[in-house]
Amino acid sequence: MILLDKIDSTNNYIKKHWRELPSETVVWALEQTEGYGRNNKRWYSPLGGLWFSVLFKPRKRPLIPYFYLRMYSLVIYNVLKKKYKLDPIIKWPNDILLNSKKVCGILGESVYEDGTPSCVIVGVGINVNNELPEKVSNNSIALKDVIGKEIPLRKLLNELNHVAYHRYYLKYFKPKAISSITKMWLNHLNVKVGDKVQVSVENNGNIYGTVNEIQSDYLEIIDNNGEIRKINSGELIVL
Repeated sequence: MILLDKIDSTNNYIKKHWRELPSETVVWALEQTEGYGRNNKRWYSPLGGLWFSVLFKPRKRPLIPYFYLRMYSLVIYNVLKKKYKLDPIIKWPNDILLNSKKVCGILGESVYEDGTPSCVIVGVGINVNNELPEKVSNNSIALKDVIGKEIPLRKLLNELNHVAYHRYYLKYFKPKAISSITKMWLNHLNVKVGDKVQVSVENNGNIYGTVNEIQSDYLEIIDNNGEIRKINSGELIVL
């Protein structure tokens, strides 16, 4: 594990150093100055939150990017539910909600060489003990405000990565077992086939329709005009 006091982004750090870092390296920053989520949206990362990224470049395990995202969604879901007795929800594709507010965002990035991924980077941002800026406080929440006390960051980080490595990575990241990750993820997802939804897509406005199919890396929606739309990412609301 690499601990940094302050950096632009833990994902950026790994993207710069992935060649020399061993697989499963964890980069943890106490503060990020340029944290970001999907579509490069700003992610406020002050002191008190848990901001970390994990590098995966295994030699003998599947390197399919979205499975690593699903894994960390399940890890955080299970730790919050079983350890802290909370009632989290996985919001498609990989945010974690508490009391209908975002407590965690997960971002996956890959480095490709000759058209195939050489590594996968999973960035995790969890609002733990940090104060939330007023502009995001309506739709975000911190763990300390839910459980009524502060949580030691290193302890939480170790719990999450212990569960990720021993309960999921070693057990399921094998060619004949890895599909179980998606099945578990689907079981805990906030959206199901047949749900009416609104999806806000970058540069494409809002799409309204019915979920027809949920795949590992996209939603298939029949919109209100009867067209089939494949949505790879976006802000989803179940109506």
